[in-house]
Amino acid sequence: MVLLLTLITALAGALLLTPVARRVALRTGYVAWPSGRGVHREPTPVLGGVAIFFAFLIAVGVGASLSGALTTGRMLGYLGGATLIFIMGVVDDRVDLSWFSKLLGQIVAAVLLLASENAGGIFLLSPIGLVLALLWLVGLTNALNFLDNMDGLCAGIAAIIAFTFAGLALLSGQLGTAVLAVAVAGAAIGFLRFNFPPGSIFLGDGGSLFLGYSLASLGIMTAERGEFSYSLLVPVIAIAYPIFDISFVSVTRYARGQSLAQGGRDHSSHRLARILGSDGATAWVTYGICAALGILAIVLQALSFAPATLVGFLGVAFALMAFGVRLCRLAPVPDRSAAVDPAVS
Repeated sequence: MVLLLTLITALAGALLLTPVARRVALRTGYVAWPSGRGVHREPTPVLGGVAIFFAFLIAVGVGASLSGALTTGRMLGYLGGATLIFIMGVVDDRVDLSWFSKLLGQIVAAVLLLASENAGGIFLLSPIGLVLALLWLVGLTNALNFLDNMDGLCAGIAAIIAFTFAGLALLSGQLGTAVLAVAVAGAAIGFLRFNFPPGSIFLGDGGSLFLGYSLASLGIMTAERGEFSYSLLVPVIAIAYPIFDISFVSVTRYARGQSLAQGGRDHSSHRLARILGSDGATAWVTYGICAALGILAIVLQALSFAPATLVGFLGVAFALMAFGVRLCRLAPVPDRSAAVDPAVS
């Protein structure tokens, strides 16, 4: 009942706040202008992340008060980092921060989480564990930002992965983590009502970075153990598609001699859209992939059988690599102009 009320609160909050955020964005100039890399023909608001963030906060407040499962240390560690990431993203949507400033902010946010009760297990037992945790948090924060390249994609994928982490948290007896996860999922679904193709509002960096940081944090929370084990592969399986997409873009841009920071219509989603014929179909197919990965992760967590987890992980890695090879046979989608669209990574 606590999780259901949290989910409903987040969903209702996003449904109510997103139109407000849209009006505020249009009045204050927080818009993405039409470009060769976007599908929109008119200025589109980019403050969707504001609606998601505040809907999430309200829902977490409800869930925390009803369950008592979130301690002060856990709340401060995660919410401190999430708030920093969100504010930095909103500022970047307006003034275009340097890559160094954004990276520094992401590292500080990651340290806030790792220094809290949310990550007191394996990640702080060794310098290697700490470095891996920092790479996980910073890498996945940017992976979701990269996925914000097509209407409906980032928010929908984030909702599915958040539901997966809620299931993993419940299997390991972490009600507080499950509350955070369903709050993220509900807020993302509510926003999706206005962002599914053709979207009338974008997440903006404030939204995509917040969702990325939140999912990365949930992965750390659900993977918390006293020692290294194959169970750590389960969160990796759950969030494998964003990892695949940022890896795919990084490798293909490097092969072409193109900077990773330079945007383009060369993501896995853009190439998949060439096969499927529409952004809507592409969104549904990627939702299906993420849902299948989520179900596999939950089954492996429930089985708690190391060989099965290893086989599942290797199977997912092989399948995604084969998928990437297939997409590589398609040329990147050409830009329609040389303009720059701040809403597309």
